[in-house]
Amino acid sequence: MTNAGYRCLGHLWLGVLALCALWLGIMLRDGLPADSDLTALLPADRQAPLVEAADRQLGRSFEDRFLLLLRADERVAATQALGNALEQRMAEGTLARLDWRALDLADRDPRDWMGEWRYRLLTPAWQQAIDADGGDTLVAPALRRLFSPTARPEPVADPFGMTDAWLARQPTSPITARDGLLTLDADRQHDGNGERFSVLIGELADSPYAMGSQRALHETLTRFEQAHPDAELLRSGLIFHAGAGARQAKREISTIGAASLLGVLLIIGYVFRSPRVLAQLTLPLLAGSLFALTLTLALFGRLHLLTLAFGASLIGIAIDYVLHLQCDRAVEGRNFTLRRLLPSLTLGLVSSVVAYVAQALTPMPGLRQMAAFAAFGLVGAWLTVVLWLPRCRLRASPFTARFAARWWQLCQPRWRPRPWLAMLAAAALVTICATRLESDDSLALLNPSPPAMMQEEARVQTLLEQDTGSRYLLVRAADEDALLTRLHRLDGALDAAIAGGLGIDYQSLATAVPPRAVQQANLARVRKLYGAPLDRLIARAGLPESTADAARARLDTVPTLDLEGWLATPLGEFGQRLWLGETPAGDVAAMIVIDGRRGADTRAALEAIAAAEPQTRYVDRVSRLGTLLGELRRQTAAWVAGAMALMALALAWRYRRRAWRVMVPPFGATLIVLALFSLAGVPLNLFSQLGLLLVLGIGLDAGIFNVEHARRPSAWLAISLSTLTSLLAFGTLSLSATPALHYLGLTCLIGLASVWALVPWVRPQDTGPDTAARAHARPPSPHQGALE
Repeated sequence: MTNAGYRCLGHLWLGVLALCALWLGIMLRDGLPADSDLTALLPADRQAPLVEAADRQLGRSFEDRFLLLLRADERVAATQALGNALEQRMAEGTLARLDWRALDLADRDPRDWMGEWRYRLLTPAWQQAIDADGGDTLVAPALRRLFSPTARPEPVADPFGMTDAWLARQPTSPITARDGLLTLDADRQHDGNGERFSVLIGELADSPYAMGSQRALHETLTRFEQAHPDAELLRSGLIFHAGAGARQAKREISTIGAASLLGVLLIIGYVFRSPRVLAQLTLPLLAGSLFALTLTLALFGRLHLLTLAFGASLIGIAIDYVLHLQCDRAVEGRNFTLRRLLPSLTLGLVSSVVAYVAQALTPMPGLRQMAAFAAFGLVGAWLTVVLWLPRCRLRASPFTARFAARWWQLCQPRWRPRPWLAMLAAAALVTICATRLESDDSLALLNPSPPAMMQEEARVQTLLEQDTGSRYLLVRAADEDALLTRLHRLDGALDAAIAGGLGIDYQSLATAVPPRAVQQANLARVRKLYGAPLDRLIARAGLPESTADAARARLDTVPTLDLEGWLATPLGEFGQRLWLGETPAGDVAAMIVIDGRRGADTRAALEAIAAAEPQTRYVDRVSRLGTLLGELRRQTAAWVAGAMALMALALAWRYRRRAWRVMVPPFGATLIVLALFSLAGVPLNLFSQLGLLLVLGIGLDAGIFNVEHARRPSAWLAISLSTLTSLLAFGTLSLSATPALHYLGLTCLIGLASVWALVPWVRPQDTGPDTAARAHARPPSPHQGALE
C-alpha cells in the first residue's frame, strides 16, 4: 500500500471515531442506559414458553413491590418518619403507591361482598358433616354463635355461620392494624421473642432495575437508619437485591478497572521511561472503548453493568498491539517497520476475536453483549495501532533496549524437556481432569446479593409466612371449569400427601373457587341443611318461624362463582398471581404454589402427583435454571473445542510443522487450569469455560509472536508485558464478589500465567538473520515513525 493510501485510511478511521463520538453523545444525552438485571445473562427457555410466563407471573409481585419491616422503641414515631420520607419519594415519582397506615389496606367485611356465592362454598369438614347426618351436628355450634357477644350473627343470610368457616380456611395475611399502623407481631409466627414490626408496602413507579429508583430508595433508607440507629429495618424486594448488585458492580468497575489501569501504567512507565509513551499507549484504549461503547449501545439499546466490569479487562488485551509495536520500535530503531509486524498483529487480533465470537454464539443475551463489547473494542484498538501509532514520533529510551536484552537472557530455559516427558506430563494432566474434575451449575453463580441480605430476605419471608413461588404445579385444561376440576383433584391429592406426612403447604385457586359440579353439590347440601336442622336451630334460638322461610328463599337464586368474579374481590387479589389465563395454544392455565420442606423425597412425591394428572407439570424454578446453566456450560464446552479445532487447522495451514509451537501455550494452559481445578476441588462452571475462551485467544496471540519473531528480544519483552497486563486486567476479576466474574478471573489468572511459562519452552531454536544480536546491530533512532 502506498503512503497516500495509508494516510487516507488513517483519516477515514479518524472520521469514523468522530462519528462515534457524536452518535454516543446523542445516545447519552439523557444519561447512560445501564442495566443491572443479572437474569439477562440467561436466555429464554424456548422449549417451555408457558413455564417462562408462569415464572414471570409469580415473580411480578416481588419485582414491582417492596416491603419493609420496622422495629423500634418509639415505633409509631419512627414509622411516621419513615412513611413521610417515602411519601416524599412518591411525590417525586419514584413510588407509585405506599401503604403503611391502617386505613391504607382497609377493606369491607368479606361477608358484605360475598353476596349469594356463600351458599356454594363449603369447607371439606362441613361437606362431611352434612353428608353424615344432614347437618344435625352443626346446630349446637350455630346456636352458640348466634348468642356469642364476639360474633356477628346473620340469622337470615347465614344462620349457621358457614361463611366464617369457609373464610377461615382461605389464606390470609398476618398483617393487622394496631396503633393506626400496619403491624406484624412476630410471636404469631412462633418467633419466640414477641417482637412487633410496622409494615410498609411500596409499589414502584419504574422497573426495579432502574438506577434512579435504586439510588433514591437506598438514599432514603440510609438516611433514616442514620437518624434512627436503634431501629431495626428489614428489607424485602427485588429492587434491594438489584441495587446491591449495581453498587457492587460500580465498586468493582472503579476498583478493578482502576487498579488494572494503574498497574499497566506503572509497568509501562518503568519499561519505556517516557510519559509521552504512556500517553501514546492510552490512545488505542480510548479509541477502542469509544468504538465498542457506541456500537454496543446501538445494537443492544442498554449496557449491562457486568459488561462494563468485563470491559474493564479490555485494557489487558487491547494494549497488546501497542506493546508489540512499541517494543519493536524501541529495540529496532531505524530498522523498525510496521510491515514486519502486521501479519503477527493481524493473526493476534483474529485469534482473540475468534474467542469472543465463540462466546457471542452462546444463547445468553448478557454474554453476547459482553463479547460484542470486547470484540468491537479490540478491533478499534487494532485499527488505531496500525493506522495512527506509526505516525507518532517518540524518543525511545536506551533503557528499553537494554532491559529487553537482559530480560531475554534471564528467561532463556536452561534445559528443554524431552518430547516423551512432555507427552507423559500431558497424559497425567488429562487423567487428573478425567477422573477428578467436577462441575457446578448452581444458580448462585448469578447471585450478587451479600449473604446478610439473603438472610434478611429469608427472615422477612418467614415472618410473613410467604413463599416466592419457586416451586409450583403448572396445570392446563381446555376451559375454566375443566381447569378448576383438575385443580380440585390435585388439591385432594396434595391434602392426602400432607396427611401422610409430606411437610408442605400449598396455595390453589380451587380452594376458593370450586368447580361448577362441586358448587352444585354444595348448594344441594345447603338445601338439606336448611331443612330440619334449620328448623331446630330457629326453634331453639327462639326466632320467628318466618326467619327460616326467609333464609330458604335466598337459595332460589344463587349465582355460580367464577374465577373472574373471585379475582376481582379483595381476597381474590392474593390469588391473582396463580392465574395465567388463556395460553397461546387456546386453553387456560393456572399454578398451585408449593411451600415447605424441600429434598429429593419431596420432589419425587410432587412429581408423582403431577404425573398422575394430565397436562400437569411440576416446576422447580431454581432447579430448572440450574439445569439451563448446565446445558449452556456444555454448549460452551463444545464451542471451546470447536474454536480449538478451527484455530489448529488454520495454524497448521500457515506454520506447517511448527504449528505445535503456537498451539502448546494456549492448549497446554487450558489443560493446566483444568488439572489444578480438579486437584483443588474447584468445580468447573459456565464462567470458568468463558475464561478458557479468553486464555485460548490471548495464548494464541503469544504463540503466534513467539514463532513469527522467535529470536527477537523485543518480541519476548512484548509477550511478557502483554501477558502481565492481561493478568492485571483479568486476574483482578478473581477478587470480584460477583461469582460469575470471580470464576472467570480465577481461570484467566491461572491460564495466562501458564501461557507465559510455556512460551519459552516451545520457542524455535533456529538462528539466522532474525537473531538476538541483530537487535543490537543499530542503536535506536531519536525519532521513530517510519511505516516501512
